[in-house]
Amino acid sequence: MTERERAINQDLHVLDEAHRLGRITRAEYRARRRHVLESLYDSSGVVTARNKLVPPGATTASRGRPAHALPVEETPGASGHALTALLSMRPRVAWKPLLAFLAGLVLLIFLVCWLLLRE
Repeated sequence: MTERERAINQDLHVLDEAHRLGRITRAEYRARRRHVLESLYDSSGVVTARNKLVPPGATTASRGRPAHALPVEETPGASGHALTALLSMRPRVAWKPLLAFLAGLVLLIFLVCWLLLRE
């Protein structure tokens, strides 16, 4: 990391602290952050900043769950918390259609058995 990048990183950290502590508004924070990040552009027009990584599920529709994972601390009880976080991120199963299909299948089996035994 160059000195210029370190200076910009420090400016962003100070700006983040000011916003977090409520000393500046969101609009002012965004404008000042944009100004600081503009200094990352070279005169040749090449961006020296790293592209933001987008999580794979970010483009899918929301299922009513939070978009971010819960942070996991390095404590003995963190494994239970991590398991809860992982289970909350799994895809939900549509139980009603599945139960309706299984009920229909059971009725079909009973109908076939009844027809075969009736003869």
